[in-house]
Amino acid sequence: MQNKTTKQQLLLEYLISSVDTFALCKSIVKPEYFDPELRKSVEFIHEYYDKYSAIPTPDQISAETDVAIKRHQITHDQISYCSDEIEQFCRRKAMQQAVIQSSKYIEKDDYGTVETLVRDALAVSLNRDLGVDYFNKPIDRLERLTLQPLRTPTKWKAFDDMLNGGIARKEILLFSANSGGGISITVANLAVNMLEQGFNVLYLSLELSEDLIAQRFDTMFTGIPSVVSQQKYKDIAASLNELAPHMGKMNIKHMSTGTTSNKIRSYLKEFELKFGYLPDLLIVDYLDIMGANEKVSADNVWEKDKRAAEQLRDIAFDYNMYIATASQQNRSAIDAQELNQSHIAGGLSKVNTVDIYASIIMTPTMKAAGEIGFSFLKTRNSDGVGKTIYMRWENKTLRILNKTEGVDDDGVLVDREPIRQGGGSGKPKRSLLDIMNT
Repeated sequence: MQNKTTKQQLLLEYLISSVDTFALCKSIVKPEYFDPELRKSVEFIHEYYDKYSAIPTPDQISAETDVAIKRHQITHDQISYCSDEIEQFCRRKAMQQAVIQSSKYIEKDDYGTVETLVRDALAVSLNRDLGVDYFNKPIDRLERLTLQPLRTPTKWKAFDDMLNGGIARKEILLFSANSGGGISITVANLAVNMLEQGFNVLYLSLELSEDLIAQRFDTMFTGIPSVVSQQKYKDIAASLNELAPHMGKMNIKHMSTGTTSNKIRSYLKEFELKFGYLPDLLIVDYLDIMGANEKVSADNVWEKDKRAAEQLRDIAFDYNMYIATASQQNRSAIDAQELNQSHIAGGLSKVNTVDIYASIIMTPTMKAAGEIGFSFLKTRNSDGVGKTIYMRWENKTLRILNKTEGVDDDGVLVDREPIRQGGGSGKPKRSLLDIMNT
């Protein structure tokens, strides 16, 4: 015990010997981590720094807490030693407290809170990344952005135009639609477009089975309808084998309703250990049936959706991913002449968290005419809010395409001219929606 206290005191002395070191470590250094005889000193140092933006002298600490500590002339290697040791010490103490506190939550079957306590303890670390020094060598920052653009195209030209070029890592893209309105098909199309650009995709389904999701992708990649897949499975396999070398990698995983972000994090750790990489795009189908890490009353949908969305967005930041997910729309959206954020099902709080929110428009008439629309209800980084775009819908292959794209008889994506009126008039064919909007 004496050795532990001696080391704790030495670390405390190093902390008060360098204002910069204390400022770096302050956020993780808590009085309760230290032995009882040192806690009052740690508390006083915190209070003094918060009030005066300085470190108290050893005499002040001794007068206030009856603990004799001293300052050192510490070298750069000692500062590094102090920072590393403080980080390890605080993480261990945080884990000890998490284990102790967990017992009462285990008795209540509140394992979400237990997972959060443990994850927060493991996350105790020094924030050595202090952000971007804006005026320091701006050419380096700007050149880096030219090499790695902030936004990645979805390959839907009109969609990308609304988002100043596409989607970005560390952002959440949310689609919504009425029940059966195509949200799962839409996120699957996004997955296909990203795979074609070489990105790796993880598709988490909280509703449909892995085989059913895979069948949809079979149709999208090969053009062979699922109703004849049993007869043509060898053709499907041959086509996919031919495509595989030119695509990113994709894994499809079913997870239970109520899956939390903590559970997704655990899966991602196992994923990385097994495959040696992490996905670029994470699709969660869908957000409404996710759970929060903490136990939330079933009646408080607003709070549950808020926490689930925020915790999913943390995954985007921590793993530098693109995330796409989906939500149902409520009854009032069915007959609405103009869609808005209030038409989202469940808690509007999830809309506050996501970065891009687009509502899918596909009536039976539009579906028959091969058309699908997207109404942009939120875009953090563009002026797309309130605008609607229309694209081509290919029912045979379940593909959402640009207006000038199509699929040939073999299911191969091709560019083609816009559909023309018969008789060689040369005028683009106008849909019913176009006529109504004029």
